Amino acid sequence: MKAQYRVNKEVISKEWALIVLIIFLFLLGLLVYPRLPEKVPSHWNFKGEVDRYSSRFWGAFGIPIMIALMYLGLLYIPYVDPKRENYLKFESTYRIIRALIVIVFACLQIVLLIVVLSGKDYLVSKMVPGLIGVMLILIGNYLPRIKYNWFVGIRTPWTLSNEEVWKRTHRVSGYLFVLGGILMLSAVFLPPPVNITVGLGGVILVSLLSIVYSYYLFKRVTKN
Repeated sequence: MKAQYRVNKEVISKEWALIVLIIFLFLLGLLVYPRLPEKVPSHWNFKGEVDRYSSRFWGAFGIPIMIALMYLGLLYIPYVDPKRENYLKFESTYRIIRALIVIVFACLQIVLLIVVLSGKDYLVSKMVPGLIGVMLILIGNYLPRIKYNWFVGIRTPWTLSNEEVWKRTHRVSGYLFVLGGILMLSAVFLPPPVNITVGLGGVILVSLLSIVYSYYLFKRVTKN
């Protein structure tokens, strides 16, 4: 019988820092909740202006709840993956990816709370692209290490249909994600709305290139 990915005491013992961070976000939400306005800014448009609000509860706990759900999903979703045994082949990389997502979104929550409490809306156009850019660059470096599975990585009909296409797509997409991260970081130094256009446009472009490349590679590999 093949060894299978399992969430056990050994795995949890390596996750304690992330668990503490998630708990901290909920405690921080409780601490700042009385100081938050009734309507909390939750979205900024291309000009850096607030165009959507949420309740005080979601301002304090919305992102922490989302982070907790994403973290648990990433931790347990391998159980329903037909390629579950492959997660053991990139276990350390998978742990780093989980950590990156939790840390970046935790920083995002802290930045948003600072913006709401201080009124310094300009921080959104500076900090958010920077955080996302760093995350994309780091994930790009780890993409080639992700082994064939159904839930984590560049999941297109063509990568999921052929393991060779999976490997080669992730190798090239690693470079593309780094490029997308650099474009997103450059948005920090550009004024709105140019920053959003360059940053978001770059991410969309590299994502489309990854999809197109996987299709091209599948046609080429299957033809040969």
